[in-house]
Amino acid sequence: MKVDRILIDDLTVSCTIGVHAWERACRQRLNLSLGISTSARSAAELDDLSTTVDYVAICELCTRIAREGRFQLIETLAATIADAVLAMPAVESVDVTVRKPGAVRQADAVGISLTRP
Repeated sequence: MKVDRILIDDLTVSCTIGVHAWERACRQRLNLSLGISTSARSAAELDDLSTTVDYVAICELCTRIAREGRFQLIETLAATIADAVLAMPAVESVDVTVRKPGAVRQADAVGISLTRP
């Protein structure tokens, strides 16, 4: 069966994150992108939100996880988000990318991209 993908690009969240105390002194801006594998066949045929993955609910979930969590590593944040999204109905797999702008002076951002089946 061919799998469809719902995409969320560059969702901005605020998070307490970092391994150094000075990083954790204030919330930092992170950018999240997700690719969610699902079947969109029923949603396309019925034009009904209840038959698909609600991307607004996913964005709210990611924002809440980032806001309420206290992480040292972006890898931990990405894995936490992936696990939460996978627990939602109709989600078959998820790709999560977390970018941390300004973390390294010579780069626009650093990040992690992971896939969970």
